[in-house]
Amino acid sequence: MKEILVVSDTHGNYNMLQHVIDSNLHVGAIIHLGDNYDDLDSCVYNRRGRKVYRVPGIFHQEYRNGKLPHVLELEIENKKFLIAHSPDDLNNSADVLLFGHTHNWECSNSIFGIRFNPGHLRAKKDKGRIATYGIITLRDTMTFKIFTYENELILEAKV
Repeated sequence: MKEILVVSDTHGNYNMLQHVIDSNLHVGAIIHLGDNYDDLDSCVYNRRGRKVYRVPGIFHQEYRNGKLPHVLELEIENKKFLIAHSPDDLNNSADVLLFGHTHNWECSNSIFGIRFNPGHLRAKKDKGRIATYGIITLRDTMTFKIFTYENELILEAKV
């Protein structure tokens, strides 16, 4: 697995999520960062060898009652990932810190690791922000990309 599709905050927009998945059939994994991670279950997506990772968002009942963990720790291609819906739940260091919640994409470096938020797929525009998603490529270097819903590249950062 060298490429990971990262999505967040789909809020029941199956059509937009399906479009993004269909546009990225080459990825080896899909990470959903909450607020309707169950949306993946309603999409017809090809799991052939793909890993699917997800965490609940703040509106998920099991997030609120603590039955599901707020943070998931993963190792992918020898890189440590922490994934959470809310950035407030990220309380440890890792190579990559993935989060959603804000509906605003972000890619930045911090003393705790690279912070990456793919934005949202709630609607073409939500809270004044366009719909976006992310792709992380793991090779000799890590590459972080943010795309619009229409698959236009708007950010690329290599680490």
